[in-house]
Amino acid sequence: MSPDTIAAISTTIGEGAINIIRLSGDQALAILEKIFSGKPRSFESHHIYYGFIIKPLTSAVIDEVLVSYFKAPKTYTREDIIEINCHGGITVARNILDLVVEQGARIAEPGEFTKRAFLNGRLDLTQAEAVIDLIRAKTENSASHSLYQLRGGLKNKIKTLFEKTKKILVQLELMTDFTGEDLELNDYSGLKNEIDKLVPEMKSLIKTAEEGKIFREGVKLIIAGKPNVGKSSLLNILLKEQRAIVTPIAGTTRDIIEEYLNIKGIPFIVCDTAGITKSDDIIEMEGVKRSRKAIKNADLVLVVHDASDKNDSDFHLPGVAKRKIIEVYNKFDKVKSSHNSP
Repeated sequence: MSPDTIAAISTTIGEGAINIIRLSGDQALAILEKIFSGKPRSFESHHIYYGFIIKPLTSAVIDEVLVSYFKAPKTYTREDIIEINCHGGITVARNILDLVVEQGARIAEPGEFTKRAFLNGRLDLTQAEAVIDLIRAKTENSASHSLYQLRGGLKNKIKTLFEKTKKILVQLELMTDFTGEDLELNDYSGLKNEIDKLVPEMKSLIKTAEEGKIFREGVKLIIAGKPNVGKSSLLNILLKEQRAIVTPIAGTTRDIIEEYLNIKGIPFIVCDTAGITKSDDIIEMEGVKRSRKAIKNADLVLVVHDASDKNDSDFHLPGVAKRKIIEVYNKFDKVKSSHNSP
């Protein structure tokens, strides 16, 4: 158990019906008893109580609340936890938080409730990481992936592989240490077969790390190409909104425009970049520099070409793996019109 009691506003700050202030630690209940007017004879764990939060010295009412008491160790942090459900809005929640700090709690650091859950053995590291991933999930698939990990999916797989590996090591040590003894031991060929079965399982689990990164961070998708080939138009089409300015003037986009996109449950971070070209313009040069940096760090690059410009086919991105590039051809309407002109 940690020596001090921490407190934080657990709900998103802003206008809403309810906010929740959470306390965790040995003094959580004692602090509540100092500021809660609706005191029962004794607080029972996992019960909700109605009353008012008041200032101890003046008995001035801060808010009408519902409070919950959760007795250790059957809590998220395995410490005593108090949750104060107050009315929404920044002012009331802040006033109650300030009050509990005055009574001996301290403001929790970011992620400290989950850190305590980990340190107290309530969660392992894979589950602790899954909590923040679940909070930040941008799609249903991302949330499902994080929830699977939070419920011990990854932990159980690792544990199974660990037990299988340990068994093989024990057999190997026996075969090495007791060579020549009259013991019934597996031969080396049988042990090799077990290892051959185990290796693909391990490789398969390692591959899921990349999948997890995609659901956690999203696919970095960069739209690149020469100036005025239609990169911003493509961004607007993908987003189904006029996010980027589109004009016939080359070099309209000078900085990177970044937006989130959900494609079949997979989160994408789509970036429109400045057209890559040689220029003496300081601002345009900086834009090109940022574009090249974004392309270097991309997971996928949509290279947009102007189908009506014969010279555009020479455009390429040196140093970028071909597997990351998807060629996109734009302005076919201009090709048709040029063919139909006298």
